[in-house]
Amino acid sequence: MTTAHALPVPAGQATADNLWATAVWLGTIQPVLDHRLLSDEVHRTDCGVREINADDLLDVEQARTVFTALGQAALPHDASGEVRVSVQIWGAGHRTPLAYGHGAWTAWCYLAADGRSPHERSGALCLHDPRAGCDAASVPGLPWGRAVTLTAQPGLTVLAPGWLAHSVLPVSPGHTLAVLTAQAGTIPTPCPPG
Repeated sequence: MTTAHALPVPAGQATADNLWATAVWLGTIQPVLDHRLLSDEVHRTDCGVREINADDLLDVEQARTVFTALGQAALPHDASGEVRVSVQIWGAGHRTPLAYGHGAWTAWCYLAADGRSPHERSGALCLHDPRAGCDAASVPGLPWGRAVTLTAQPGLTVLAPGWLAHSVLPVSPGHTLAVLTAQAGTIPTPCPPG
């Protein structure tokens, strides 16, 4: 997997943006892929979602190394366990309603896009404002309760804390996306009360 940074990602270069005082790494990663296989898989999926074998497509161990380095440098945590990596093809109609990760962090890397969508937000990743009370902010112009919407494009990579709410906007007909996801194995153990 190659990135905009050297491998492994140097701590000084892996910086996180603060969205709502929450560290989120936004950048570009261009993995080394079997492009023929990916193209075949993308063309076989016109609707819904389908998982494909990541080991056939890319060096999964290298992907784990890159995301682990990013997670440790940009979002320090005490997570342990394996980083799970998967690749999905998202076709027309696929969407993810409001969801949360189950690990210390979750990452998304858009590998490829096929077709044109009349909607620029087709398959876009949304990160939701985690601040208390933001769901009650209904007055336009207030900076509360607004999701950050990231347009789906090859190379876009996001790494966010697992507890941060996220969603994926519906993929439009005629548009297909390939997305790599990674998730840290376990959430750090909370401190005992008292």
